[in-house]
Amino acid sequence: MDIARTLLKMKAPGERKPDFERFRRAITTNEPGPVTVGDIFADFETVGNLLNEPVMDYLKLAEDPDLKITFKDLWSGYKYVSQTIRFCCLTGWDYAFAFSAIPFKGVSVQISENTSSEVEDGKRGWLNDNQGPIMSWDDFERYPWPSNIKAINAVSRTMAKRVPDGMKVMVIPGGVFEWTTWLMGLVPFSYALADQPDLVDAVIDKVNGLIHQVVEDIMSEPKVGGIFMGEDLGFFSGTFVSPKVLREKFLPRTKEIVDLTHEAGGVFVLHSCGNMYAVMDDIIEIGVDAKHSFEDKIMPVEEAHEKWGDRIGIIGGVEMDVIAQGTEEQVRTRTRKILEACASKGRYVLGTGNSVANYVPQRNYLAMLDEGRKWNLENFGREY
Repeated sequence: MDIARTLLKMKAPGERKPDFERFRRAITTNEPGPVTVGDIFADFETVGNLLNEPVMDYLKLAEDPDLKITFKDLWSGYKYVSQTIRFCCLTGWDYAFAFSAIPFKGVSVQISENTSSEVEDGKRGWLNDNQGPIMSWDDFERYPWPSNIKAINAVSRTMAKRVPDGMKVMVIPGGVFEWTTWLMGLVPFSYALADQPDLVDAVIDKVNGLIHQVVEDIMSEPKVGGIFMGEDLGFFSGTFVSPKVLREKFLPRTKEIVDLTHEAGGVFVLHSCGNMYAVMDDIIEIGVDAKHSFEDKIMPVEEAHEKWGDRIGIIGGVEMDVIAQGTEEQVRTRTRKILEACASKGRYVLGTGNSVANYVPQRNYLAMLDEGRKWNLENFGREY
């Protein structure tokens, strides 16, 4: 063990000790055992509410490459690492989540009113699909592409030094499709597929190269357990672009990252919202270890587990509408139904339908976790 890790390493709070291998087994094998829990991430407000202390939204720093970072910011970022680890330990995750936020400049965001009573800030940002910073070859040539890979991975690397024994870090770098369509704007990107295919390919190659560098660099850390790629490929009724485009232009790039992760000994989890099931078999074929994010009105997680659970791990599925707006009893009922259908067959990890978002009431999230512990006690005689 290196000196830095010896000095920085945290001890896991609470009685439950994290075990990343438990998570790995849960998504890669059908071995029976108590269900484990996890999601792609928890919003900083969610972490702060559970810990009852303020938590820095460090992504705002990472997303602005021109921002002058102060010593106070650095200290708050260091605290954020500790707070994230504590949150994950206290809620029963076997890994800590960390963003390797690539600072692509100029991504367009629209601001709207925040209607959630769980969040004090009255505004919420949404991606602007109608424009992006790269809409022409001139934009591409002038674009300030990020280059400091070590800085991009700084928080992930610090977290990897600090996680307690048994825990590892799942790093979230963002996906090739997401970053490409955010940089070009989904609507201009869609036109460019026909009008400027060479520009589309150039942006894809540049984005893929950067993600590859980020993953290659961070996977050298012994306490990084893998990649949890956020890559939304669909909406309610289908994929954002045709499955043919995804198969030809994006999934081969994703496979490169999957292979790189596996070669380093890690696991690769894909988070994708929406109805992307036209390419689900392709996702399995490129070696993705687990799929995260499910919505009842598209395909309940029980159905997804029945169709693909023998070939890929399934994570989450407790509907966001239920966990955000339902009663505690409704959350418990939905959680129990999912556990009986999925966890009883293995290759399943309990979690929300998307993420532990800041609009999810803490009581409902804790009810979901508690129902998982009860199910474990009833079926295996222990909580985890």
